[in-house]
Amino acid sequence: MKYKNTKYFLLGLIIFMININVIGQSDLSTPYSRFGLGDIYTGSPNTMLRGMGGIANAMSDNCLLNPSNPASYAAIDSLSFLFDAGFYIKAASFSTNKITERGSNASFDYASVGLSATRRWKIGLGITPFTNREYNVITEHNGPGSYNVAFQGEGGLNKVFFANGIKITDDLSVGITASYIFGTLFDNTSIYYPDSTYFLNGKRSIEMRVNDFKLDYGVLYRLPIDDYNITVGLTYSQGTKIASKRDIFIRNMFKGFENQVEAPIDTLKYIENENVNINIPGGFGLGVKFDKGDGWFVGADFNWNGWKGFTMNGVNDSLQNSWNVAIGGAYKPESTSISKYYKKITYRAGFHFDQTYYNIYGKSINRYGLTLGFGLPVPRSLTSFNVALEFGSMGTIKNDLVKENYFNISISMSIHDRWFIKRRYQ
Repeated sequence: MKYKNTKYFLLGLIIFMININVIGQSDLSTPYSRFGLGDIYTGSPNTMLRGMGGIANAMSDNCLLNPSNPASYAAIDSLSFLFDAGFYIKAASFSTNKITERGSNASFDYASVGLSATRRWKIGLGITPFTNREYNVITEHNGPGSYNVAFQGEGGLNKVFFANGIKITDDLSVGITASYIFGTLFDNTSIYYPDSTYFLNGKRSIEMRVNDFKLDYGVLYRLPIDDYNITVGLTYSQGTKIASKRDIFIRNMFKGFENQVEAPIDTLKYIENENVNINIPGGFGLGVKFDKGDGWFVGADFNWNGWKGFTMNGVNDSLQNSWNVAIGGAYKPESTSISKYYKKITYRAGFHFDQTYYNIYGKSINRYGLTLGFGLPVPRSLTSFNVALEFGSMGTIKNDLVKENYFNISISMSIHDRWFIKRRYQ
């Protein structure tokens, strides 16, 4: 292995390990993340695709790592090694019909590699977020014996995946991804009397640890028509039952609210390592891409997940089925070695609309976003830097709900290197 290849491999390994330690930490998230497993990551775990509204089901290229459809890995060049890692910056405002709060956060996002196992079998390995939980909400109950209820949670679930793409013919590929989902979710619910120091307050703490596997499948078919190509992609996420364990701790106490130190009085309930069976429903996706070689392409996706069937120990969390549509495309003016740099840049844009799995007070919580993206090539190299910008909104202030307006910046480094070429001269 050449020295520079070793350098890339070590760089990828370091960033991969950083992601394992960082990616599961609490993120800036919607207050709705107290429901279900938290805020589900529905966008593509790839900065290039995020710049195009998140289209992914029919996306395939020899320089692209697309975990959303494992069949796409079959397009990786047999002599190449691909590495992609990204981080993001998020700024958001959360509004009700009374107040507005703002926040921001920056974090590592994902890391993935792709390479050839055989001429027709290509593999990929990576880590991406699966869900995120971060909320802090207080509800006031006025009247005689006024009290408040505080809901607070954090944590998240991650997904380490092993993707396999197999080329059946030059135009047909299939794939399967085995994923290991892991992480910890924390939830605290407190009942306290802010106007009295003589009433006992109550608090329930739940720590749930998730560790289990799931499978996803994909198919890609390309139909050449003269100088153009139409590519159709299908994905299927298999429903599964995920085993987990949780600790439940309920106690009475004085204080313990508004940053006051808890003074425990009595333990009402304590359960350690209780088995919890989580039923994650399945879903499917359909995508279409229309392109003319390397110059330009447009695509569209539709995804659906049956979250209405989600249960935890047989109890439904009042979730609804989710779906999303995305439309996007890219344009690259020129790619010759003598072209001006701005003509070598890939320009991307897109749009997405999501019906999330949240349904509060009979109101569906929807999300939409506009995206822009740029692929910035490194001179005399196949390596590139990618930037994706997203302006979006989620939720509503109607019915005393919360509306989020957000702005995301995603940045990634994509390395495409030749590894498996024999030297002719020593």
